[in-house]
Amino acid sequence: MLDIQGLTKTFYGRAWLRDVSLSIAKGEVVGLIGRSGAGKSTLARCLTGLETADTGTITLNSETITPGRGAARQQMQYLWQDPTQSLSPYLTAQNTVLETLNGFGIGPRAQRLKQARSLLATFDLPQDSFTRRTHALSGGQCQRVALARALAAEPQVLILDEPLSSLDLAAQLSTIRLLQDIHRKRATTMLIVSHDLAPLRHLAHRIVVLDDARIVEDLPMSCFATQAQNPLSRAYAQTLQTDQAEAASLSAHRETEPATGGA
Repeated sequence: MLDIQGLTKTFYGRAWLRDVSLSIAKGEVVGLIGRSGAGKSTLARCLTGLETADTGTITLNSETITPGRGAARQQMQYLWQDPTQSLSPYLTAQNTVLETLNGFGIGPRAQRLKQARSLLATFDLPQDSFTRRTHALSGGQCQRVALARALAAEPQVLILDEPLSSLDLAAQLSTIRLLQDIHRKRATTMLIVSHDLAPLRHLAHRIVVLDDARIVEDLPMSCFATQAQNPLSRAYAQTLQTDQAEAASLSAHRETEPATGGA
């Protein structure tokens, strides 16, 4: 479905992407991980036209596209790392989604406001939040409005740049469940950029590791922990195994704790 071949990008003499090639199948969720400065966000931004690659080609459904232009503006939607910075402070939640519907001419004009409110409702946002602006919403609510805005475009590919990094733990867990639900209902193809492997085990079918501007590992999530070969990939795999061991130990400890309480 989405095919990236030979992408390169240089800023002020430093290479941020070096001959990056990656294919993502329809309905697949791919996690892109790597240390800070590896080029993850640069790749995501090049795919949506926020940056322009120096060389390389991007095809969607076997057709070469120019990211951010023509039909690709609608087909490839980007979710910013900090949703509060990507939402207009002058628009309410429902008008944020309505703007996308109007911009792409989706649905009958007279029904678009109702459509925007219906979409927000599917993201479990309370009805009284529909008419609030960004400053009156929590971080988790802003994330849901941003997701609703992106999905209002009915994209073929959703690119999420560190979607959990600005959220507290409760909001992270809620967003993970929301993304799982979106994929289950819509089968949306996703590329999720992250510096942390742990949440991706609940979301991604495949893990791609970017290091020093190159892809150094590309494995199914199911066997990443046991088959990763690159040193950075093995370090990520080790953190995953450590997290699982700690969770198992904590669960076992809780089961062996004596019951307390009065008669």
